[in-house]
Amino acid sequence: QGIGMAIGLCVEFLLGMLTNLFVTFPNGGSENQHWEFARTQILLMSHIIIGMLLMIGAIVLVIRSYQLKDRLWKIASGLGLGSIGLAIVTGSEFVSSQAGVLSLGMAIFFLTALISYGWGIYQSKS
Repeated sequence: QGIGMAIGLCVEFLLGMLTNLFVTFPNGGSENQHWEFARTQILLMSHIIIGMLLMIGAIVLVIRSYQLKDRLWKIASGLGLGSIGLAIVTGSEFVSSQAGVLSLGMAIFFLTALISYGWGIYQSKS
C-alpha cells in the first residue's frame, strides 16, 4: 500500500502542475466565486478528488499499521497522513485566497508525504 500511496502522490503532483499551468483563476473574485470557478475546471477537480482519495488511503494505511503493530509503518504512515492532511488544508486555503505561499505549502507537504512513504518502503526492504 505504501508503493500505491507513493504512485498516487506522483499522479497528484502531476495534476497539480498541470492545474498550475492551465488553470487561471479570475482576478479579484470572492472566496465563493473562486470555489464556483474551481468546480468547473476538470484538472483542478481531478486534483482535488485524487487528494481526497489519497487521504482515505493514508487513513487506511495508518489503521493497517496499527493492526499489524508495525512500528516502522506507524511512523511512516502517520507522517504521510499528517502531510497529506496539511496539503489538503493549504490547498483549500489556496483556492479561497490565491496566495502563492499556500501553493508552496502544498508542494512542501507533498514532498514530506512522499519522503515518508519512500522511507517506509526503503526500510521495509532492508
